Amino acid sequence: MFETVKSETEVVFGAEIAALEERPDHIWAQFGHGPARPFDLVIGADGLHSKVRGLAFGPQQSFEKDLGYVVAAFETQGYRPRDEDVYVIYSEPGQMVARFALHDDRTLFLFAFASEGSSPATPDLEAQKATLRRRFGDKGWECGQILARLDCAGDIYFDRVAQIRMGSWSRGRVALVGDAAFCVSLMAGQGSALAMTAAYVLAGELAKAGDRREEAFSRYEAIVRAFIESKQKGAERFSGAFAPRTRLGLFVRNSVIRACAIPGVAKLAFSRDITDMLELPDYSWPARIQAPAPVGPAPLANP
Repeated sequence: MFETVKSETEVVFGAEIAALEERPDHIWAQFGHGPARPFDLVIGADGLHSKVRGLAFGPQQSFEKDLGYVVAAFETQGYRPRDEDVYVIYSEPGQMVARFALHDDRTLFLFAFASEGSSPATPDLEAQKATLRRRFGDKGWECGQILARLDCAGDIYFDRVAQIRMGSWSRGRVALVGDAAFCVSLMAGQGSALAMTAAYVLAGELAKAGDRREEAFSRYEAIVRAFIESKQKGAERFSGAFAPRTRLGLFVRNSVIRACAIPGVAKLAFSRDITDMLELPDYSWPARIQAPAPVGPAPLANP
């Protein structure tokens, strides 16, 4: 995608918006490094902990819904055992560790555990490692050898599981897409796909509306909001099954997973949450950017 747009769009890497000042005919963005610059619009697509959202709409706690879990993940090389195309889970009440194989002999480990309060997850790497050792160090299965790989981990994804729920995704000349606007949480997945869906609709409505940005922002929300909210509700329902807090909950979760091997059961149990019913508008895009011809075999469609 970047190769497609880089000749049409100025791209600045390593920059962060530090302040926003809206004026009648434009908005000034002050960057952490470099001078302020005027823009027609500012679109925040900077994730769960969005700086743009904080500047334009207020503090994160005003919009965040904590789902009661913390997640952590890291990669390692050459881990054994290795199970190709298998997602392996070990669970105890209120916590779970999983592993799955990646390309080039890499393995990703994912931890989830019930949170001990609403305080933000620590950004300190050594404190993160200490938390994982404390929570999983006395557990069975492969936990000991997995935690031993923490010594070589240069970075860990570590955050509480939360959603962002806002009454509006736009204010003045600022609008939000993706997790910045409507994080559905790690429990739901699809974060990148939902962000790209929203960006597609927002871009299409802006192209249709011309200078009428309020109309474009309103149409953008009208088209995708109900769809996003259904994904958030599904994630909230599923969060308790990610790392059930009781042995009974574990038994039920594991029984459902085993039952899904029976043809038709998965569709019956989860079709409401995994079936996408949003019909995207077909915008008439200007024929200015020609996508490069595909190289090699065409990718298979993702069902």
